[in-house]
Amino acid sequence: MNKYVVISHTHWDREWYMPFEQFRLKLADLIDHLLGILERDDGFIFHLDAQTVVLEDYLEIRPEREEELKKYIASGNIAVGPWYLQNDFLLTSGEATVRNMMLGIELAERFGKCTRVAYAPDQFGNSAQLPQIFNGFGMDCFMFGRG
Repeated sequence: MNKYVVISHTHWDREWYMPFEQFRLKLADLIDHLLGILERDDGFIFHLDAQTVVLEDYLEIRPEREEELKKYIASGNIAVGPWYLQNDFLLTSGEATVRNMMLGIELAERFGKCTRVAYAPDQFGNSAQLPQIFNGFGMDCFMFGRG
């Protein structure tokens, strides 16, 4: 018998085919909807794209919901981190990748909990040094995809 697992998640581009401000309004709608679901279903888990910058983006629009967001992150209902933002591994330096993860973990922990899975949902290639970088942060699982 096959077992399938569906991971409720988003892949969030801060700007792509619309200006940043329009994407941020869509993000606010998405997280507002997510918080409504979590109010009704305490078993629901959502993966917020492995980047923590979206927390800052959301709170620019909805600062009054910070404690509610922290509650669901601390409980594990919303998974965040370990990245600050999704970067292109082949366009940034190894140091930038390490600092990106350092900032992401720090921000996720301030919000209650950081996922310990190195997740890169939409990369155009992966650096050969990623296993060493992840190991340095105590991560032994890498989930990645493209398109």
